[in-house]
Amino acid sequence: MHHSSVQPNESVATSLPAVAAWDEAFLRVESYLRAHHLESRVLLNQLATDIIREARERSQGNPQKKPVVVAMEVTHSRMGAWFARAGDAGDWSDERVRVRGRLALLLADLPGRWPNCFLSAEPLPPELGAALASGVLQPGPELRFSNMPPAPLEFGFNAPDNPNSRPQSGWFVVRAAGWWLCAVGLFGVAWAASH
Repeated sequence: MHHSSVQPNESVATSLPAVAAWDEAFLRVESYLRAHHLESRVLLNQLATDIIREARERSQGNPQKKPVVVAMEVTHSRMGAWFARAGDAGDWSDERVRVRGRLALLLADLPGRWPNCFLSAEPLPPELGAALASGVLQPGPELRFSNMPPAPLEFGFNAPDNPNSRPQSGWFVVRAAGWWLCAVGLFGVAWAASH
């Protein structure tokens, strides 16, 4: 009888690290989705729960993979499939494609205008597809070297040998000195009044 009471405790002790690892995977997925400006707690919870459920099913065939790795693979594959349905057929495993997709989400204002469409299995509204397509960055012009001679640097000082320069009046120095004397005088009056 004592042996049967030890057995369940051992199974609970061995399953606790696995549960903690899946909790960590859930938090990572939720944070990743929130980084895409998905702020609805209900939608975040639904999406993260569904992703973790699929990741658990996938991990049964490959138990040596960490839950966080499997969960992020599922998240990336879902996002890639969602963007493919939206008209962007890039390889979502490529970091550049993911950055371009995140930028398109921001430019399309997905969280503000279509918060329930992100990673949804429902057909995308045509306006959302058009907004995502317009948010894709196009490559810029190619840089080319020029053979133009460099222009001389100008620092704003008058060169003494330049015939077009006009001489500075002495009033500039007098005015600057006057302002400094006023500032120092006001500081001295404030210091004397406080002591």
